[in-house]
Amino acid sequence: MSKKRNILLVVLSVAACFIGVWHVSKIPYYKPATEQKGLTVENHADDTIRIAYIGDSWAARHSRMPKVLDSLLSSVTGKDVIVRDAGISGLNSKDIYYSIFYDDDVRSAIEWGPDFCFVSAGINDTDRKVGSTCYKENMRLIIKTLLQHRITPVILEIPHYDISYVFWHRSWIVQFRAVRSMLWTLSSLNCIDAYTRSYNELLAEQHWQQCVITIRRDDWNPEGYKDARNLYVEDRMHLNEKGYYTLDSCIAVKIGSSLSSTRSIWP
Repeated sequence: MSKKRNILLVVLSVAACFIGVWHVSKIPYYKPATEQKGLTVENHADDTIRIAYIGDSWAARHSRMPKVLDSLLSSVTGKDVIVRDAGISGLNSKDIYYSIFYDDDVRSAIEWGPDFCFVSAGINDTDRKVGSTCYKENMRLIIKTLLQHRITPVILEIPHYDISYVFWHRSWIVQFRAVRSMLWTLSSLNCIDAYTRSYNELLAEQHWQQCVITIRRDDWNPEGYKDARNLYVEDRMHLNEKGYYTLDSCIAVKIGSSLSSTRSIWP
């Protein structure tokens, strides 16, 4: 009897595992976005440089900071600059892609016809461990959409925020969900570099190195939250005012260099 009971327990355990795997595989949370259509982007004929600033909480908090990107870029280029913020806290890369089509503020910022679109995406992907493959596909869709409408993407490379600190200061329920995601997507606790590699692979595969401006962390914040300049707030995940000034300075320089280049990505 004992042998039969053990066999039954093994069979039930295996069945439970298969059911669990099947259930998780059906969760949309781990699947990338599907391509959307329907944007109507305006064109402008004046010399004003228009920048949309979209994405997650890093973009949302930018709207509450002193307006320096426009003045910094104007001083670099000698042209008028308008920056339009449309960030939403908590979004991952899939949410950001969908927001371009279905959030009124974000869609309006894109259809406004900016010359450049700064996108902060990936921080919540790494925090929630949605998978580097999922992140990569969502970024492909975001960049493709912008390029299709002759908007130059300006993509923030995922910064080295204190991902371990953030995890250990979550509730146990959130930690449990993160661990479940780590097992399913094969993401480590600190998966920032892995997700960055997937982004770099995307640029290489799509031959987008010359079409996309990437704000590399080594250009403005190589030490992440450990930066001696104290660029982060106490949660070690978000920037303070000095941090935004540093980031916006880098964005201004990168866009200014792109505009001064004789090379154009547009036919």
